[in-house]
Amino acid sequence: MVKPITKETLFMNVMELDFPSKIELEHWLETFQERIWTDDLMAELSKAGLIRVTVSQVWNKENHRVTVVFEYEDENAYKACQDIISKKIMPKAMKNYNPKIRNNRGVIIFDYRG
Repeated sequence: MVKPITKETLFMNVMELDFPSKIELEHWLETFQERIWTDDLMAELSKAGLIRVTVSQVWNKENHRVTVVFEYEDENAYKACQDIISKKIMPKAMKNYNPKIRNNRGVIIFDYRG
């Protein structure tokens, strides 16, 4: 059954980070939540309109990739959160790391939830 789009999530950003080595990827993952996604920061992002963030390690490719999916209430929430992310997350997230980053942003047009 396809559920209709609600205010739960309307706008999303999918970010891929490719690390040059397995060691760098594993170190980044180990320190990610401790250094970056603190409870205070998550509360600030939630207030700005972030609904959900999901981090996954890609396992079916011969590379060292992490995918981060951000879900927002709408485009305005995305823009508000980007300001916070650029100031409070990216400097810490990229300190000592040099991954290749790709972003894809979109409006959800189909959402299946079983």
